[in-house]
Amino acid sequence: MDLRGLDKFSLVDYPGKISCIVFTGGCNLRCPFCHNPCLVFDPTSQPRVTEKEFFGFLAQRKGLLEGVVITGGEPMLHKDLADFIRRIRESGYLVKLDSNGTFPAELEQLLDSVGVDAMGIDYKAPAARYAAMTGRSEDETIAQRVQRSIRAALAHQLDLDVRTTVHKRLLSADDLRQMYGELGELGVKLWTLQQFNPVEVIDDDLPTEATYSDHDLVQIARSLGGNVRVRGLSGRVII
Repeated sequence: MDLRGLDKFSLVDYPGKISCIVFTGGCNLRCPFCHNPCLVFDPTSQPRVTEKEFFGFLAQRKGLLEGVVITGGEPMLHKDLADFIRRIRESGYLVKLDSNGTFPAELEQLLDSVGVDAMGIDYKAPAARYAAMTGRSEDETIAQRVQRSIRAALAHQLDLDVRTTVHKRLLSADDLRQMYGELGELGVKLWTLQQFNPVEVIDDDLPTEATYSDHDLVQIARSLGGNVRVRGLSGRVII
């Protein structure tokens, strides 16, 4: 695995579990709000973590950590992901996989073979605007592939976090209502609106532009229904 970062401790990235986070290099999308642009454009600029180092770390944390979050970048780009997950689970850890959901066939195969315990899948925009939002204007099927991935995760009864990073310039309240309806049709029972993180992102203008406050997002969430929650900048759920 091309591992390009390791956060050794987290209380928020795997809700309810004490975890570490391992980052993979490379991504097939170009989302303007992405806060890991180095992993998208130049993953080799980040120090590599070898599998020997990583599994040695896990061996030392037995009894202290409960789970491993695999994120990126986009982990599903890596052909050896299934073997990597298998080794983690055989080491006695739960696995949460974060994905953009654009590789549904590969995800279905992974879930049927080695499996994971939890997933985070991004739902980035209304279906009609999905390709434009993700820098894949030529890709007419991208929204349908993400929806298929969400259905696969639901079918496997995973602990699933479907989440959307929200910036006022990118997503209006009407957009969010449209997305709420689309997710409801898929059978999603809980949706998370994530506050935009004004750090280094792909679109340099976004951090300088006005966006929703936490209060604004809470009001939008309440207007949509009790199955919508808001995650603030700290990573913790506000409502």
